[in-house]
Amino acid sequence: MKQVNRKAIILFFSLIIIVPLLVFTAMRWYENNIEGLPYYHSGTSIEDADVPHLTVPDFAFLNTDSSALKGSFVKEKVWVVNYFFTSCPTICPKMMAGMRLIQQAFPNDKQVRLLSFTVDPYHDTPTKLKKYAVKHSIDLQQWQLGTGSKPELYRFARNGLFITATDGDGGEGDFIHSDKIVLVDRQNHIRGYYDGTDEDEISRLITDISRLKVSPPNK
Repeated sequence: MKQVNRKAIILFFSLIIIVPLLVFTAMRWYENNIEGLPYYHSGTSIEDADVPHLTVPDFAFLNTDSSALKGSFVKEKVWVVNYFFTSCPTICPKMMAGMRLIQQAFPNDKQVRLLSFTVDPYHDTPTKLKKYAVKHSIDLQQWQLGTGSKPELYRFARNGLFITATDGDGGEGDFIHSDKIVLVDRQNHIRGYYDGTDEDEISRLITDISRLKVSPPNK
Protein backbone atom coordinates (compact mmCIF):
# COMPACT_ATOMS: atom_id res chain seq x y z
CA MET A 1 0.00 0.00 0.00
CA LYS A 2 2.83 2.37 0.88
CA GLN A 3 4.46 1.60 -2.47
CA VAL A 4 1.24 2.57 -4.28
CA ASN A 5 0.97 5.79 -2.31
CA ARG A 6 4.59 6.64 -3.10
CA LYS A 7 3.97 6.19 -6.83
CA ALA A 8 0.81 8.28 -6.62
CA ILE A 9 2.67 11.06 -4.86
CA ILE A 10 5.48 10.98 -7.42
CA LEU A 11 2.94 11.07 -10.27
CA PHE A 12 1.06 13.95 -8.63
CA PHE A 13 4.14 16.11 -8.22
CA SER A 14 5.37 15.21 -11.69
CA LEU A 15 2.09 16.44 -13.15
CA ILE A 16 2.33 19.65 -11.13
CA ILE A 17 5.72 20.35 -12.73
CA ILE A 18 5.21 18.95 -16.24
CA VAL A 19 1.73 20.25 -17.07
CA PRO A 20 2.53 23.96 -16.46
CA LEU A 21 5.77 23.50 -18.41
CA LEU A 22 3.88 21.99 -21.36
CA VAL A 23 1.32 24.81 -21.23
CA PHE A 24 4.07 27.45 -21.16
CA THR A 25 5.89 25.78 -24.06
CA ALA A 26 2.68 25.62 -26.09
CA MET A 27 1.95 29.30 -25.42
CA ARG A 28 5.45 30.33 -26.46
CA TRP A 29 5.17 28.25 -29.64
CA TYR A 30 1.84 29.91 -30.43
CA GLU A 31 3.26 33.39 -29.84
CA ASN A 32 6.31 32.70 -32.03
CA ASN A 33 4.58 30.87 -34.86
CA ILE A 34 0.88 31.70 -35.09
CA GLU A 35 -0.08 34.84 -33.19
CA GLY A 36 0.32 37.93 -35.32
CA LEU A 37 2.69 40.72 -34.38
CA PRO A 38 1.06 43.95 -33.20
CA TYR A 39 0.84 47.14 -35.23
CA TYR A 40 2.36 50.28 -33.71
CA HIS A 41 1.52 53.96 -33.87
CA SER A 42 3.33 56.96 -32.35
CA GLY A 43 6.18 55.02 -30.90
CA THR A 44 5.41 52.08 -28.66
CA SER A 45 1.64 52.66 -28.65
CA ILE A 46 -0.12 49.58 -30.05
CA GLU A 47 -2.78 50.54 -32.55
CA ASP A 48 -6.46 49.84 -32.03
CA ALA A 49 -7.62 47.12 -34.40
CA ASP A 50 -10.39 49.39 -35.69
CA VAL A 51 -7.99 52.20 -36.64
CA PRO A 52 -6.31 52.13 -40.08
CA HIS A 53 -2.72 51.05 -39.60
CA LEU A 54 -0.06 53.74 -39.75
CA THR A 55 2.16 53.55 -42.83
CA VAL A 56 5.78 54.69 -42.67
CA PRO A 57 6.13 57.55 -45.18
CA ASP A 58 8.38 57.45 -48.20
CA PHE A 59 11.87 58.90 -47.89
CA ALA A 60 14.66 60.22 -50.10
CA PHE A 61 18.23 60.45 -48.78
CA LEU A 62 21.75 59.66 -50.02
CA ASN A 63 23.61 56.36 -49.78
CA THR A 64 27.34 55.63 -49.54
CA ASP A 65 27.78 56.26 -53.28
CA SER A 66 26.04 59.67 -53.09
CA SER A 67 23.17 58.11 -55.04
CA ALA A 68 19.50 58.41 -54.14
CA LEU A 69 18.39 56.15 -51.30
CA LYS A 70 14.61 55.94 -51.60
CA GLY A 71 11.71 53.89 -50.38
CA SER A 72 12.06 51.68 -53.43
CA PHE A 73 14.98 50.00 -51.64
CA VAL A 74 12.55 48.49 -49.10
CA LYS A 75 9.45 48.22 -51.29
CA GLU A 76 7.52 45.04 -50.48
CA LYS A 77 10.34 43.88 -48.19
CA VAL A 78 10.50 43.15 -44.47
CA TRP A 79 12.91 45.76 -43.19
CA VAL A 80 14.61 47.08 -40.08
CA VAL A 81 15.93 50.57 -39.51
CA ASN A 82 17.95 52.42 -36.88
CA TYR A 83 19.77 55.71 -36.37
CA PHE A 84 23.47 55.98 -35.45
CA PHE A 85 26.61 58.01 -36.14
CA THR A 86 30.07 56.75 -37.01
CA SER A 87 31.92 58.56 -34.19
CA CYS A 88 29.52 57.42 -31.46
CA PRO A 89 31.48 55.85 -28.57
CA THR A 90 28.56 54.52 -26.52
CA ILE A 91 25.44 52.71 -27.75
CA CYS A 92 26.02 52.86 -31.51
CA PRO A 93 28.74 50.18 -31.67
CA LYS A 94 26.42 47.76 -29.84
CA MET A 95 23.47 48.68 -32.04
CA MET A 96 25.43 48.23 -35.24
CA ALA A 97 26.76 44.91 -33.94
CA GLY A 98 23.14 43.90 -33.49
CA MET A 99 22.37 44.99 -37.04
CA ARG A 100 25.27 42.86 -38.27
CA LEU A 101 23.77 39.86 -36.48
CA ILE A 102 20.55 40.47 -38.41
CA GLN A 103 22.48 40.66 -41.68
CA GLN A 104 24.25 37.41 -40.79
CA ALA A 105 20.93 35.74 -39.99
CA PHE A 106 19.54 36.57 -43.45
CA PRO A 107 22.53 36.54 -45.83
CA ASN A 108 21.64 37.46 -49.41
CA ASP A 109 17.95 37.29 -48.48
CA LYS A 110 16.07 39.37 -51.03
CA GLN A 111 13.02 39.59 -48.75
CA VAL A 112 14.92 41.39 -45.97
CA ARG A 113 16.47 44.86 -46.01
CA LEU A 114 18.37 46.90 -43.42
CA LEU A 115 18.74 50.66 -43.15
CA SER A 116 20.91 52.79 -40.87
CA PHE A 117 20.57 56.57 -41.03
CA THR A 118 23.07 58.93 -39.45
CA VAL A 119 22.09 61.52 -36.86
CA ASP A 120 25.26 63.47 -37.69
CA PRO A 121 25.08 64.23 -41.42
CA TYR A 122 27.53 67.13 -41.10
CA HIS A 123 30.33 64.66 -40.42
CA ASP A 124 28.90 61.41 -41.81
CA THR A 125 29.27 62.15 -45.49
CA PRO A 126 28.67 59.41 -48.10
CA THR A 127 32.43 58.89 -48.31
CA LYS A 128 32.77 58.46 -44.56
CA LEU A 129 29.81 56.08 -44.47
CA LYS A 130 31.36 54.06 -47.28
CA LYS A 131 34.60 53.66 -45.30
CA TYR A 132 32.54 52.62 -42.27
CA ALA A 133 30.69 50.02 -44.35
CA VAL A 134 33.93 48.54 -45.67
CA LYS A 135 35.52 48.47 -42.21
CA HIS A 136 32.53 46.65 -40.69
CA SER A 137 31.87 44.23 -43.58
CA ILE A 138 28.44 45.63 -44.38
CA ASP A 139 26.77 44.12 -47.45
CA LEU A 140 25.53 47.26 -49.17
CA GLN A 141 23.28 45.25 -51.48
CA GLN A 142 21.14 44.38 -48.47
CA TRP A 143 22.05 46.99 -45.87
CA GLN A 144 22.25 50.65 -46.84
CA LEU A 145 23.71 53.51 -44.80
CA GLY A 146 22.03 56.86 -45.38
CA THR A 147 22.72 60.53 -44.89
CA GLY A 148 21.21 63.77 -46.16
CA SER A 149 19.55 66.90 -44.85
CA LYS A 150 19.55 66.90 -41.06
CA PRO A 151 16.01 68.37 -40.77
CA GLU A 152 14.69 65.68 -43.14
CA LEU A 153 16.56 62.87 -41.38
CA TYR A 154 15.24 63.99 -38.00
CA ARG A 155 11.72 64.51 -39.32
CA PHE A 156 11.68 60.95 -40.63
CA ALA A 157 12.94 59.63 -37.27
CA ARG A 158 10.35 61.57 -35.28
CA ASN A 159 7.30 61.57 -37.52
CA GLY A 160 7.89 58.50 -39.66
CA LEU A 161 9.39 56.00 -37.22
CA PHE A 162 8.53 57.59 -33.84
CA ILE A 163 11.84 56.50 -32.31
CA THR A 164 11.99 59.51 -30.00
CA ALA A 165 9.43 61.57 -28.14
CA THR A 166 11.61 64.69 -28.00
CA ASP A 167 10.69 67.72 -30.05
CA GLY A 168 13.15 69.47 -32.33
CA ASP A 169 13.61 71.03 -35.73
CA GLY A 170 16.77 69.29 -36.92
CA GLY A 171 18.75 72.45 -36.27
CA GLU A 172 22.35 72.76 -35.20
CA GLY A 173 21.60 72.14 -31.51
CA ASP A 174 19.12 69.33 -32.13
CA PHE A 175 20.30 65.78 -31.50
CA ILE A 176 18.66 62.34 -31.51
CA HIS A 177 20.23 59.41 -29.69
CA SER A 178 17.95 56.36 -29.65
CA ASP A 179 18.78 52.70 -28.98
CA LYS A 180 15.71 51.49 -30.87
CA ILE A 181 15.68 49.29 -33.96
CA VAL A 182 12.35 49.41 -35.77
CA LEU A 183 10.78 46.47 -37.59
CA VAL A 184 8.60 47.32 -40.61
CA ASP A 185 6.54 44.89 -42.68
CA ARG A 186 6.05 44.59 -46.44
CA GLN A 187 3.23 47.15 -46.36
CA ASN A 188 5.40 49.67 -44.45
CA HIS A 189 3.55 49.16 -41.15
CA ILE A 190 5.59 49.38 -37.94
CA ARG A 191 5.46 45.97 -36.25
CA GLY A 192 7.98 46.24 -33.43
CA TYR A 193 10.56 48.23 -31.46
CA TYR A 194 13.65 46.54 -30.05
CA ASP A 195 16.55 47.56 -27.83
CA GLY A 196 19.47 47.41 -30.23
CA THR A 197 21.97 47.02 -27.39
CA ASP A 198 20.34 43.88 -25.95
CA GLU A 199 21.29 40.50 -27.47
CA ASP A 200 18.03 38.90 -26.33
CA GLU A 201 16.08 41.66 -28.05
CA ILE A 202 18.09 41.14 -31.23
CA SER A 203 17.31 37.42 -31.11
CA ARG A 204 13.61 38.23 -30.71
CA LEU A 205 13.83 40.64 -33.62
CA ILE A 206 15.41 37.98 -35.85
CA THR A 207 12.58 35.60 -34.93
CA ASP A 208 9.98 38.27 -35.69
CA ILE A 209 11.54 38.99 -39.08
CA SER A 210 11.18 35.31 -39.93
CA ARG A 211 7.55 35.39 -38.82
CA LEU A 212 6.77 38.38 -41.04
CA LYS A 213 8.51 36.75 -44.01
CA VAL A 214 6.12 33.80 -43.98
CA SER A 215 2.98 35.49 -42.68
CA PRO A 216 0.09 36.64 -44.90
CA PRO A 217 0.33 40.35 -45.88
CA ASN A 218 -1.97 41.60 -43.11
CA LYS A 219 -1.05 39.10 -40.38
